Amino acid sequence: MQLTRLLPRSLFGRWLMLLVAPIMVLQILLTYIFYERHWDTVTRRLTLGLAGEIAVIIDTRRHNPDPIVLGELIHRAYRFLEINVEFTEGGKLPTNLPPPRRFSILDRMLIQGLSERLTDPYMIDTQRGGGRIAVYVQLPDALMTVVAPENRVFSSSTYAFLLWMAGASLVLLSIAVLFLRNQIKPIRRLAEAADAFGKGREITDFRPTGAEEVRSAARAFLAMRDRLRRHIRERTDMLAGVSHDLRTPLTRMKLQLSMMPPGSEIDELKGDVEEMEKMVEAYLAFARGHSEQPAQPTDLGDLIHELADDVRRRGRELQVDLAEPVTLPLRRLSFKRALSNLIENALRYGKNVRLSTARHGGRIEIHIEDDGPGLPEKERHKVFRPFYRIDQSRHGSGNVGLGLTIARDAVLAHGGEISLGESSMGGLMVTIRLPV
Repeated sequence: MQLTRLLPRSLFGRWLMLLVAPIMVLQILLTYIFYERHWDTVTRRLTLGLAGEIAVIIDTRRHNPDPIVLGELIHRAYRFLEINVEFTEGGKLPTNLPPPRRFSILDRMLIQGLSERLTDPYMIDTQRGGGRIAVYVQLPDALMTVVAPENRVFSSSTYAFLLWMAGASLVLLSIAVLFLRNQIKPIRRLAEAADAFGKGREITDFRPTGAEEVRSAARAFLAMRDRLRRHIRERTDMLAGVSHDLRTPLTRMKLQLSMMPPGSEIDELKGDVEEMEKMVEAYLAFARGHSEQPAQPTDLGDLIHELADDVRRRGRELQVDLAEPVTLPLRRLSFKRALSNLIENALRYGKNVRLSTARHGGRIEIHIEDDGPGLPEKERHKVFRPFYRIDQSRHGSGNVGLGLTIARDAVLAHGGEISLGESSMGGLMVTIRLPV
């Protein structure tokens, strides 16, 4: 579980980690082998060589103190070995030198080499700068100072190795990133196409690309899209056809009832016919919601103000509280019908109705609230079913039972969500969430 949390969440990140992790492990191993085997060994040999040369000069001075011989030896050491040797009579080891570096291979190997070759006390200074190091040896009668180039005890191939390794890694990583981006693009385009289809938007320029597995998934998505479209079209055509065909016998029945003498039974039949007409109109409205034009950029504020003007023309008032202006891809007629159904439902059972919007990240929320009797919580998930009505409730009078169903389908077709809750005004609050 902990390992899963450490993994990148994106497919690109996980693939990149699969490529980078082996390279990093390989580099660490190579670096360890190089440092422990190559650089360590080379540095040790170089420091042993310098320590041996210092030991030769000390031994020569001790057994042959002739100044001429010692001067010639110091001259040859400077000429052929590039080391500068000085003797200070009565001198002592300096006390202001920086301590050897704990993690420096050069300091460690130089101390080991000098300890193996020398018996006299000594001190080293590898941090004096200028590309040179100094070794101070305390002799019985003098202080010996040896200054040598740093490259005498240090292999510069270390930097070359590290640079080549880092450069090669960057090149390989760049190639891997370019390759992975090209492989991820078809998957992202498939996800974007699926998201757009789920929001009811047209997909015009999508085609299967990428690896064979991604192409297979894209082809399956396109086949599913065509099947869903065909299913919706067939259902819509059937519902529209049935609803249209029912109008003719209903019209005849209504005409015949109008010619009959008045009576209680006739009035009941007239009421049944009127209710059937409302149901047929609701069926046609439901069918039209799935057969109109594709989504177009729509100013949500303009749409809401149109609905508010319609309400005011009927003598009612709709409070409108809009957030920032938002333009969304909407099927205008379908979404306007959905909002109209919800507003009519609120106006039917509440005296005061408020419509407000709020922006939350990548989503816009639309709230329709009233001060009516509200709706029991246990019934809220049921009222979106077609033809569902509750006796003596918000949906009991003159309602076919398709208003909320039409609204829900319209919202879902736009990739949104719809839910019911309690309003701060005391009644019901309908919340619509749409992606921006």
